[in-house]
Amino acid sequence: MTKELGFVAATLILAGPAFAADLAVKAPALAGPLPAQWSGFYLGIHGGYGWGHDNVAGDISPFSNPSPRGGVFGGQAGYNWQYGSIVGGLEVDFSGADLRHSQSITGTAVIGGALVSETVTVSSKVDYFGSARARAGFLLTPDWLFYGTAGFGWAHDSATGSATLSINGTVVDSFSNTFFNDHFGWTAGGGVEYRLWQNLLLRAEYLHYGFGSATYPNLIRGAVPVNYELSIDVVRGGLSYKF
Repeated sequence: MTKELGFVAATLILAGPAFAADLAVKAPALAGPLPAQWSGFYLGIHGGYGWGHDNVAGDISPFSNPSPRGGVFGGQAGYNWQYGSIVGGLEVDFSGADLRHSQSITGTAVIGGALVSETVTVSSKVDYFGSARARAGFLLTPDWLFYGTAGFGWAHDSATGSATLSINGTVVDSFSNTFFNDHFGWTAGGGVEYRLWQNLLLRAEYLHYGFGSATYPNLIRGAVPVNYELSIDVVRGGLSYKF
């Protein structure tokens, strides 16, 4: 009986390491947190605030350089490629805009006993703009992307000049002219994007648009053509869905 018990004990001792090794092989390994997957096509919307500046060549006193400003809203589409913690991509966006600025001056004089008054108004408006850009950035964490961006930009705006002549409070003559221009140039900026959910991306970004010179002829009756350069700055938030 003692010999039999000794044989069983020896068998268990010898089989123990093999049994433990078998458990180690069959036991599933604990998986660590998976990194965010940023590669793929995405579509989204954005909204924010923009302010422009018309740098007019020449003296336009008593008017100042127009500075249209207001809200923007639009959409974006793009594609990302992820290489470890580096994310690069291409994006196009379009923004409808309501950036406005208006200035008026009024001059009066007494001529032949009548009060003659003339009001001259100059206004500008940016209707829409967009861009096609490259993006490149790094993942500070699997869910936080910091990026820079640059590329080609375009915009459409208008300028209106009007004048009203009154005698003793009665309008006797008026003039109004509106010109439209398409602008082409460059854009650059940067931002941060956060992965809210598996395929939902929240962003905040800043973009600067710079455009070449444009000409507005005869904006005010009898005035010389006006040349200026338009620039636009935008801060906006956006939400994208990655497919």
